[in-house]
Amino acid sequence: MNKIWAKVIIDQKVKQNIIYDAKERIGLWNFYSHVQQIAETLKIPTPVVLNSYAQNFLTYNLVKFKQRDFIEEIKFDCLLLERVD
Repeated sequence: MNKIWAKVIIDQKVKQNIIYDAKERIGLWNFYSHVQQIAETLKIPTPVVLNSYAQNFLTYNLVKFKQRDFIEEIKFDCLLLERVD
């Protein structure tokens, strides 16, 4: 099983977090849908997910979405996704 620890960061502090349990293997082809489900659970806008973000997550087990990655205005500094086992 793949689990993702999603953290909403404000002023370098974790203000909201969840452990998302992906029922299927996470890959380039489905990374966006997992990010979308995480955003819905956290009740935040879904960021724009580029292939490079998915590749970084798959390679380094970590990806950070900042204000520039969202179309809507966000009230937090970043969304940090980290793979946990």
